[in-house]
Amino acid sequence: MSALVLGPLALGLLTYGDLPFTAWVAAFAAAMAWEWIQMSDRDAPPVAYAIACATASGAVLLAGQVGIGDAVFWGGAGTLASAIERWRRGWSVEVVGVLYVSLAAALLAAMRADPAHGLQAVILLFAIVWAADSFAYLVGTWLGGPKLLPRASPNKTWSGFLAGLAAGLAAGLAAGAVFGLDRLPTAIFAIIVATASVAGDLSMSTFKRSFHVKDSGTLIPGHGGVLDRVDALMLAVIAAVITERFLPLGWAAT
Repeated sequence: MSALVLGPLALGLLTYGDLPFTAWVAAFAAAMAWEWIQMSDRDAPPVAYAIACATASGAVLLAGQVGIGDAVFWGGAGTLASAIERWRRGWSVEVVGVLYVSLAAALLAAMRADPAHGLQAVILLFAIVWAADSFAYLVGTWLGGPKLLPRASPNKTWSGFLAGLAAGLAAGLAAGAVFGLDRLPTAIFAIIVATASVAGDLSMSTFKRSFHVKDSGTLIPGHGGVLDRVDALMLAVIAAVITERFLPLGWAAT
């Protein structure tokens, strides 16, 4: 039921774009920042949650409506404020999670805000991540086999990882063909993004284990927290933006 409600709503806002989509991502970014503080700092006072949520949501709003440079500055300043606040209880490198959440969400908003091909770029990203995540789960569950990283996630297998890469590559090439992108750069891009999605999932699993929690939260009934649902997407969007800087996909020709 949660997926049936959130899925169409997210796709509708993605298609519409502009401020509604940016506001949607900003709201989820605030929820992600809240969950991160809740997991990583059990003794955090209300001000710690306020700083983290304002940092994440503000970065998204700036990225979608002003520019990514302002968003990065805001995210960095907010992370510094989080570190200063945390210092009184014993500083921890875990405050960098606030920057990670803010940057990932802000880059997604900035990607969609591109007037030339923002919608197509996010569709390409989603196609790769969703295909990689889904097939990694299905094939890994069906075939089993050697574990990928048992200390982080005992259920993930090498068979699932390879199936996820293949599915992400196929989805990327399919979407790239629809958008008229260059095949070889798109294939390389898809493999990098699919790998990043698996790494993002494993990274969040590692953090949750170190924090001794199973789920990041309970906001989405039946799915856990927001971070549980978008952990693969977070690192994937960062990898996508960086890769496109050095590997043009051929958007200008479409």
